Amino acid sequence: MSLNEVTLNLPNYPMEELAKIRQRLIDKNQKVYDFGTGDPKIPTWEPIRKAMLDATTSISQYPSSSGCPELVKAIWTYCERHFKVQPKKGLDILATNGSKEAIFHISLNLIGRAGGKKIIAYPDPGYPVYRSSCLFAGGTPYPIELNEANGFQTEPWKLPKDVQDNCAALWINYPHNPTGALMEESHLHKIIAWCKEKDVVLLADDCYLDIYSPEWDKTGQRPVTPIMFTHENVIAFMSLSKRSGMTGYRSGFIIGDQKLMPAIAKARANMGVGTPTAIQKAAAVAWADEDHVAERRKIFAKRIDLAYPYLHKLGMIDTKPSATFYLWCKVPNGQDDVEFCLRLAELGVIASPSQWLSEGIKGFVRFALVPDDKDTIEAMEIIAKYLKK
Repeated sequence: MSLNEVTLNLPNYPMEELAKIRQRLIDKNQKVYDFGTGDPKIPTWEPIRKAMLDATTSISQYPSSSGCPELVKAIWTYCERHFKVQPKKGLDILATNGSKEAIFHISLNLIGRAGGKKIIAYPDPGYPVYRSSCLFAGGTPYPIELNEANGFQTEPWKLPKDVQDNCAALWINYPHNPTGALMEESHLHKIIAWCKEKDVVLLADDCYLDIYSPEWDKTGQRPVTPIMFTHENVIAFMSLSKRSGMTGYRSGFIIGDQKLMPAIAKARANMGVGTPTAIQKAAAVAWADEDHVAERRKIFAKRIDLAYPYLHKLGMIDTKPSATFYLWCKVPNGQDDVEFCLRLAELGVIASPSQWLSEGIKGFVRFALVPDDKDTIEAMEIIAKYLKK
């Protein structure tokens, strides 16, 4: 066998499949309404671009893998502003290439911890990298099915006893991709207590933490993250991809327990994950500013307001989400979700079937509201017309 078993048996990454579908439509000169990949079509704030260009030097040198001074300072300022945490108060930070690489690599640090624990539990539906990273690290992935009946809440205390006893880490993701669900503070405290009791490292994928209803800006309300309440055995993963439109820049950070982070930093130095210095300087500008993020929240909210009435009228969704830019919808008339999405793709509308975002969950479709307002309305009209045939 020329390659290892994980590599040979890994399914195609969902976003790659959607990209292939998109390209086939483009090759046929068909207009594409791409609601498949969560890559918002909003111009990156100009000062971010300028900072990167200004920091591009004539001599290229290796970047810091933990973050240049300007970036570290900007990240700590952001954390103090939003989470009321301060440097060297039980927490450390590390700069990352967005959140995806950090999410993937963290399993290498956690599989086998605490006497050999190999299970990593994670939300299902959810980000495919939770599972694949665990497999590549030689661990045992364990999906926790989230559903409408429990408000898409993670409840690890309901796992089988042997899974709880052998759980090295638990992923949570709120605001949740793909459903947009939020977690109440009281529920988060229960999860923190469970992790402490079971000696489980709590991993918080906080990629969408700054994407919520702009109405909340008037009240100071925000989604919650574990680092607001504890530093013990917790690591949170932040990203500028959605917050600041820097998907192509690949910049983020992790913040976590000071007892864990130095060893993780030492490991990451071996992984070649240093972000180019010019991008780090641009990221420092992004983390320091809140106004451009507030404007993005307004754009996402408007797109939800445009799409939701169509999908609600079609019986595909009951409640408008207050966070993320996703709409998690029921596929009408009992259709297979993959078949439904492939038929929509023939009409130029690309969306993600639930079977591609989960481990066997059927009958749902995710719309990532990344096209502009005009295209969003046009696409909703196409969907409505298709379903009324």
